Amino acid sequence: MALNFNDFGIDCASMAGSLENRLSAARQAGFTHAMIAATDIVGHPVGIDAATRAIADSGLRVTGLEALRDFEGLSGKLHDYKVDVAKSMLQLCSRIGGRLLLTEASSSAHADIDPKKIAHDLRKLAFLALPLGIRIAFKGVSWSRTVRDFAAAAEIIALADCPNLGIAIDAFDVVAADVPLDDLELVFPHQIFLVQLSDFMLQEIRSTDERAATAAHFRVFPGEGAHSEAIARLIVKLEEIGYFGDYSFDVYNTDYLQMPAETIASRAQRSAEWLGETVLRRTLPVPNLERLRLVKNTEY
Repeated sequence: MALNFNDFGIDCASMAGSLENRLSAARQAGFTHAMIAATDIVGHPVGIDAATRAIADSGLRVTGLEALRDFEGLSGKLHDYKVDVAKSMLQLCSRIGGRLLLTEASSSAHADIDPKKIAHDLRKLAFLALPLGIRIAFKGVSWSRTVRDFAAAAEIIALADCPNLGIAIDAFDVVAADVPLDDLELVFPHQIFLVQLSDFMLQEIRSTDERAATAAHFRVFPGEGAHSEAIARLIVKLEEIGYFGDYSFDVYNTDYLQMPAETIASRAQRSAEWLGETVLRRTLPVPNLERLRLVKNTEY
């Protein structure tokens, strides 16, 4: 098993089946935390209480709740509507023991692209989350109208200036949009709240529409796709700048949803072992695990 295996978790949306079955498959594969979708909770056939118990009984830590979308940049009734949605998701996140809400940059044609407006809205969201002890991980999306990559997201959260507001980095977007890794030098490691990991089979993505479709339906695990070296360089760079947070496999693949959850969790396990044992141990000094635990335990 990889030296840093506990740093890796799996997104339950990467697997098919009941919530209980997916959580069990993740646990059996050796994972200690899992990303939960709001629909996993509110769509549970026995109700929200049963879903909450299933998560608690699994023994898995909640990596975070996903995903609040198209929140920032709106005005009037649209803004009020999204604030209500955000409040509901924050309460749900708290109910399942989550400490992080993933928020994806807006693709709405009605969203204002003014960075000050976006920062203002995200600051409002962060303030709503603060009493619940929840952090907001804001993710730039390459097909977004407002914020398209992690560097732009970091600039926005710097404007917002809230201790519980940071960014999420999606390896798929970094590789598919060919975002320069040197841009990570502009990001403070404590600003990064989550790193999502996946690869894809296509050698090249030729349009925004194709990128969005691939992201939603055709991701694969790191080590399985056409961009293993690029993923490895990203992980190494994150370690070099001092990132010590969670990694989550978010492999949205329509074909994988036709396979048993245990099979997909095993593929994720192999990917974690490849990253932890081959990529990190080959390239970097062995991290001090006690220091990693200390950093994680003292995070907001």
